[in-house]
Amino acid sequence: MKNKYLEYYMDSKIYSKDEVQQSIDDTKKEFPNKEIDVQVYLNKFGVYIVTFTFRNKSSFLKNIFIKLKMKKKDKFLLTENIENKNVKDVNQIIKVKKTKNEKVQQRFEKYYDKKYGEYKKTGTYRPY
Repeated sequence: MKNKYLEYYMDSKIYSKDEVQQSIDDTKKEFPNKEIDVQVYLNKFGVYIVTFTFRNKSSFLKNIFIKLKMKKKDKFLLTENIENKNVKDVNQIIKVKKTKNEKVQQRFEKYYDKKYGEYKKTGTYRPY
């Protein structure tokens, strides 16, 4: 999981160090449950750049649970149906299960007599 960032740009001619610090404190109060790292520096144009890095609260166990959930979702439709119905003929299962794209393709062919994503035939050549 990636860390999230928030950046503030404050002109040093307008804002003092105390006002920048107050802005940092206010932002930390807005996110009380987050772990925040703050970096402040003044660039060569005289602008304070305040960067907030929100750290993820990831742990070893949380990563394991996420991977286990992903493995459960990765079952193939064919093996899932064979286990559930004890069907011997794999071709029968393939005919029953149609993907969403195939259904959209069939609707296009039915109503428009065209294939989805096919270019329109104009008969004229336009190089630009």
